[in-house]
Amino acid sequence: MKKKKTLVIGLGISGFAAAKFLLARGVPVVCVDSNDNETLRSRARILEEHGAQVQLGVSDPTGLSTEQVVVSPGVPSRILKSFIDKKIPVYGELEIGCREVTSPIIAVTGTNGKSTVVETINAGLNQAGKKSFALGNLGTPVTEWVDSKQDADYLTLEVSSYQLETIEKFHPSVAVVLNIAPDHLSWHGSMESYLKAKSRITQNQTIEDALLLHKDLSVYPILQKTRGRLYWFGRDLDPSRDGLSLAGDLLEWRGAGPHWKSQVKVDHLFPHEVENLLGAVSVLLLLGIEPDQAITLFEHPLRLPHRIEEVGVHRGVRYLNDSKSTNCHSAIAALKAVPTDSIWLVGGQGKGEDLSELAHIARDHEVRLAICFGRDGEIFSAGLDPEIQTRIVPTMREAFDLAAAESRDGDTVLLSPAAASFDEFQSFEDRGEHFRKWVNDLKGKES
Repeated sequence: MKKKKTLVIGLGISGFAAAKFLLARGVPVVCVDSNDNETLRSRARILEEHGAQVQLGVSDPTGLSTEQVVVSPGVPSRILKSFIDKKIPVYGELEIGCREVTSPIIAVTGTNGKSTVVETINAGLNQAGKKSFALGNLGTPVTEWVDSKQDADYLTLEVSSYQLETIEKFHPSVAVVLNIAPDHLSWHGSMESYLKAKSRITQNQTIEDALLLHKDLSVYPILQKTRGRLYWFGRDLDPSRDGLSLAGDLLEWRGAGPHWKSQVKVDHLFPHEVENLLGAVSVLLLLGIEPDQAITLFEHPLRLPHRIEEVGVHRGVRYLNDSKSTNCHSAIAALKAVPTDSIWLVGGQGKGEDLSELAHIARDHEVRLAICFGRDGEIFSAGLDPEIQTRIVPTMREAFDLAAAESRDGDTVLLSPAAASFDEFQSFEDRGEHFRKWVNDLKGKES
């Protein structure tokens, strides 16, 4: 980055890291955030000690004087557009950090499953004796890792559509797109713009690189554009396509390296876990990891918190926390994964999605009771199939209490909201931790 006056918008994890990164390189920095709380004040004090100017509670930074801008994921698109219209360069933390990365980058994007696949690839590489780090949207910012001065054989990055909007030179050796479903459309404006943002992941690839797509993405030509090699993954992959296919329990690789087949156990896995593992294993194979080593990932799948996570059993009722479900696509995966005749907690801050497919899956999966809660509880209730019994309550706590009262021995209570959490909670993690606590409270009463 040139040592021009830089406006950093947003002091969340990535914005804070970006500001420190720039200050360490002698870049004059002004930081703003629309919020004002103790966490941000603490970060502001640290940045000011290093020479930054910081203003909190700034809802509209578009009038501030600057020569370049660094934005955090999710900063309103109108703010980005305002600076772009003034011919002021706009970057993200991902872009500025990766300009100093010399290790090969594996970049994973998609609507759902990114964190799990990134962590799975990272674990597989480390198990194979490679030094790899999982970075990006799931936790540690790239800029923070760069300044840690560590060496790496590979960096595996979770990359969001927000981050891809502001890349310029970002260059992954392997780009992965897991799936696409309507999400963040209020920010992107349309499905077309959302797809365009995702497709930017390949814009700097060369013939030495690879693009890996799930087979269902064949309907989106915009995602298939790359100067590199194109590979696919999924169940029953078309024989004409290079990549990784699973037929029953027979795994087959076609493409780079030798063609091979192997049996794998998948009956202990959720359907979405199989798809995630196919994507992760494909990356390992593309990087030259021995097949016998790569497929060991199927034996013990990585399961991250708040993703169809069993948090307890009380009086024979199994409670599953899928708070990470912030859209219909992820809730559909959860409904397919759990037993029929379940009690489903759905609702929160919806994203205006078409609920027809979600309603279809819930009906076919014989959801016994859907308890709809939160800001858009009534919308979810109205959108579900009339065959499904629904109840509407104002809060998730009331939904939980009703589920506990209505459940019986052998039931599954599934929290998979299909909506954002911000009407009641700080984040999906906060929502999931409340659910976990309530289940533990039940178990405590039992003992």
